[in-house]
Amino acid sequence: MRPMYHKNLSHFGWAIVLTALISLTMVGRASAHAYLVRSDPAANDILDSAPATMRLWFSEPVSAAFSGARLLSAGGQATDVTSYVDSTDSTLLVVNLPELSQGVYSLRWAVHSAADGHLTQGLIVFGIGQGADLGTATAVATDTAVPWPEIILRWLIFSFYAGLIGAFAVTYLVLNPDVQPDAIAVVQRAAQKRILELAWWSSLLALAAGFAWVGWQAAALADSSFGSISITAAGWQWLSQTRLGYLWWARQAILLIVAVNLWPQRFSSTETAVPTRSGQLTGILLLLLLLSQSLTSHAAALTADTAMAVAADTLHLLAASFWVGELLALVVGLLPLVRQRADFTALVKAGWQPFGKWAALSVGILIVTGIYSTSREVGSPNAMVTTFYGRVLLLKIGLVLMIGLIGAANSTMFHPRLAAPLARLLHKPAGWTPLSLRRFPRLVVTEVCVGLLVFLLAGLVTAVPTARGFSSSAVAAADLSQTIGDMFIKLNVSPNQAGQNIFTVRAVSTRRPAPAEITRVILRFTYLDQDLGLVSADMANVEPDLYVLGGNQLFLAGNWQIDVVVRRQGVEDSVAQFKWTVPQKQ
Repeated sequence: MRPMYHKNLSHFGWAIVLTALISLTMVGRASAHAYLVRSDPAANDILDSAPATMRLWFSEPVSAAFSGARLLSAGGQATDVTSYVDSTDSTLLVVNLPELSQGVYSLRWAVHSAADGHLTQGLIVFGIGQGADLGTATAVATDTAVPWPEIILRWLIFSFYAGLIGAFAVTYLVLNPDVQPDAIAVVQRAAQKRILELAWWSSLLALAAGFAWVGWQAAALADSSFGSISITAAGWQWLSQTRLGYLWWARQAILLIVAVNLWPQRFSSTETAVPTRSGQLTGILLLLLLLSQSLTSHAAALTADTAMAVAADTLHLLAASFWVGELLALVVGLLPLVRQRADFTALVKAGWQPFGKWAALSVGILIVTGIYSTSREVGSPNAMVTTFYGRVLLLKIGLVLMIGLIGAANSTMFHPRLAAPLARLLHKPAGWTPLSLRRFPRLVVTEVCVGLLVFLLAGLVTAVPTARGFSSSAVAAADLSQTIGDMFIKLNVSPNQAGQNIFTVRAVSTRRPAPAEITRVILRFTYLDQDLGLVSADMANVEPDLYVLGGNQLFLAGNWQIDVVVRRQGVEDSVAQFKWTVPQKQ
């Protein structure tokens, strides 16, 4: 009789093919962080007459339900205005203005990304009448900071998905009591029951985390809304009027079906084999669950080969869940049953040796899909070390390598031939292994803990902007410097390309002692090839006299003016003006 797991493997392969085909039809174009590209009227314009509307174009589609604006007068008086997303251009937000008298106004806008729900906000200052004095008012666009509750929720969701998928995989693909001796078969069937209970609890906890995610989204949206919308109303609008809400319904429905399908009482007898048909249905549903998750990821924001990117992201999630989730399932379901038994070695080998093959396959998929996704999301090697996204990704890769090393050490316990080269080098007898099998429980628990930490970093890296704006062909410009009064100012932009850059300013007084301490360093950006207004941003003081800023302020190739404003208490601002050229991508 053909072993059950071979049948399941065949159905599992067809399920992967089906999921890949579905991804080709379900993927639409979307983006991840909506930045203001231009507006009409432009920031800091002085108009002869009051406009009836303001038109704001963003870098990607925005959600109509949670995008809006508020008008502020020079005295700070707020006026609510109506707005809508253009039906023919989902990147265009149109704001209807009331009748305005002469003076200075600012429009405070906030938009909600239609891809992953990130909120972006900013301010546009403009004047009406030639007597309007804008002074030093500027348009400032700032991406809303990623809050830790969102990162924790993402981590929990990824971890519960891994527990669910890993438990399913161990039950149907790793443990095979039908081909084991009776003593081992009894233990493996008992382990299958425990592991299926883990899967059931993981599905319920994932459901609960999904509801917590809605609550968090609703609170964030209600807090950022310019209207008097309640948290309940914001949550319902998110669920019923956004693409993200529709995908949430799909995930929750899948989890509910899986929870019912894995009801533990169906496996109450340890002597009963797990049903094959139930496993096939669950496997297909879990693949669809990961696909729906990838449809809200950074991969779905890519406009070129989007389906390929989403498919790669789905496979990456699947491989990570297999690797870490199977380890978790074996630790929870099998390890407690065998730790104190006399036949510990035989039981551990019967459970973990089949897992080694799946772990090796998972590692291969992780490497291939990881390289592909990194090449799409990180524009250059420089971006890996100069952007927050890149640095978190490097840390995540380092932890994955640590898991791999622990796994390799564990493998030598079951396969002494893997340790044979090291044994010969150290002049050890045949069959020698560097670690005793009695150390195995502690090592495998450590492996699971590091894997869960990887999921935490995955929650962080999926919550921050990517580094895809960097171009490997961009060349860093040479330093430019000026002396303004007693202040020597040097500016560097790296890698000097359209998109994300790192701006560095060295500001040093040539007088000793310096007349005053620097309180702020501000960068102001003006695009000279087209009137796009003025954007400014404060720099961070990272060490004495050194200031750093990261961002996509230079979002277009061409000619720019970058003003460096050094502000000191009781001293007139020192302003250095640099003509800057951002090269076209090769």
